[in-house]
This record gives sequence, structure tokens and C-alpha cells, in this order.
Amino acid sequence: MSEFDLINQFFRSMPQQRNDVVLGIGDDCAILQVPEGKQLVVSTDTLVSGVHFPAQTAARDIGYKSLAVNLSDLAAMGADPAWVTLCLTLPENDPVWLEGFVKGFSELLVEHKLQLVGGDTTHGPLSISVHVSGFVQPEKVMRRDRAQPGDLVYVTGTIGDAGLGLEMLKKNSSEKNTCVIKLNRPEPRNYFALALKEFCHCAIDVSDGLLADLQHICDESHCGAELLASDIPLSNELKEYYGGEVDVNKVLTAGDDYELCFTVNEKYNQRVLEISKETGLQTSCIGKITEGSHVVCLDEHNAVIETSVMGYEHF
Repeated sequence: MSEFDLINQFFRSMPQQRNDVVLGIGDDCAILQVPEGKQLVVSTDTLVSGVHFPAQTAARDIGYKSLAVNLSDLAAMGADPAWVTLCLTLPENDPVWLEGFVKGFSELLVEHKLQLVGGDTTHGPLSISVHVSGFVQPEKVMRRDRAQPGDLVYVTGTIGDAGLGLEMLKKNSSEKNTCVIKLNRPEPRNYFALALKEFCHCAIDVSDGLLADLQHICDESHCGAELLASDIPLSNELKEYYGGEVDVNKVLTAGDDYELCFTVNEKYNQRVLEISKETGLQTSCIGKITEGSHVVCLDEHNAVIETSVMGYEHF
């Protein structure tokens, strides 16, 4: 199968569900129409085998995750997803693997009304680069540089599950374990974010670890943050695995959760709870923004929990 046969069989047949795509797959460039009064938000992520997912990960899960992590970036900005391009580097032309990848990728494509509008396929070590675009209203975008001292800090879902899932995989645990599923198939919080942006101006997705990503907010907003370890939401699976002796450092620094961490004025606390109930998504207040410059996490005795690393780093 040639490169163009591959594109025609697996990618040109993907759902065409947007009328703002003037010209999609098949030419040198796509032609896209940005709605009047909206700003275009774009993000790119690359996933490399053995770095972002274990080499034995199922093709369908890789396809799903490669789009999920990019949708999570749009969620962190409060953007409405629109278009996506895909650059796929393959060690071999394997139709069975490609069919699984496309099925996983298409799950989120359909759910979030995205359209694949272009990309590239090349030969080499397995890696996937995805570029997503979405729209925001200029006055309702969430950014890292808009936290204010006194704001409350929240997270969605539970923290540390994906890190535990990776630990389990390294010990050859079942891929049906809940934490392994969360590692392989993170749920981007776009629907929650679209409601949140009505009053929230600052958010980030937790990809490199809660401490590291909240520190990004603090760096850009020129402030600090104080967290309470006892308020960080943990899944029952994680607590059972550690048997009551949860390693807080692992929870604070583990990556790949793709939950939202956001800050809002305390007057909006009730509205956060309402959106949480409306969307069925657990939301927890875990601390507050301070006048300092660093993120600190306090234990039950109000002592600072020391960490040797903030989160995942590539280099």
C-alpha cells in the first residue's frame, strides 16, 4: 500500500462534520473559515513510543490518547474544538494497526465534532504529532497569566491515577485496571471547560504533574500557591493500592492525568459546584493563590512537603 493509498483508505474516509472546512484532505493545504468575532486557538503535541505511551499499548488506545491530550489543551483555554491535522510516523505499513488507531482517533473526533483537515505520513520510529485548532471569544479565554492572590485553586477528577497506571504496567498488571485505563484513555474536560470559561479566566491541564503545571500558572501570573495535601482528590483505586500509605510526592509530581487545574475568585465557589453537578464531574478545591512565587503543599501539620522534582521533564 502506497502513502496515498493509506491516506485514502484510512484518513479521507473520516467523518466530515463541519461546514467551516472549505477544502480539507487532498490538496497541498486546507482552506478553513474562522467565524467572525472569534479568535483562533491552536496547539500541537507529539507522542513518541516508549516516552508518552508504553510500546505495547494497543493501537486504538494510542489513537484515542493522541487526540485526547490535544483536546485537553483546548479545554485549558476554554476553546471550542474545530479542526485537527495528524502527522503519523510509522515503522511499517500495518493495515491492522492503522485500523485500530483510526477507530480510537475517530471516537473523540466524532464526540467533539472535530474534522481532520490534513497531515502527513512518513516512515520511521513510531510517533504521532497532532495539531488542533479551536475558537474562543476574546473576552472569555482562560490563560495561565490571569491568576490573582486570593483565588481558590481547583482540580477536576482525581490526581495521580495515570502515574499509578504506568507503575502498574511496568509490573505487568492487567490493562483493564482503572488506573491503566486512565493512563491510556484520558478524558479531556472540554464540556466542563466551556461552562467554566463564563467566569473563570485562568486554567491549565495537568499533563506534567500537578505541582509543575500549577507552577506554570504561578510563573506567568507572578504569584504563588498554597495547597493542602489532604484536599487533593484521590481515587479509591489509588488509595487501595497504597494501602493507606499514599506517597504524596508521587501524586503531586505524576504526569498524564489531563485533569483541569483552575483558579477562580472565591465568590464563584457555588457556581463551580453547580457546573460540577451539571456535568457529573468531580471538582475539588485544593488550595489558594498567594502573594509568593512558588507552589507549596502542606501536610496535616501545616508543614511544607519537600519534593525532589516538580514533575515530568523531557530533558
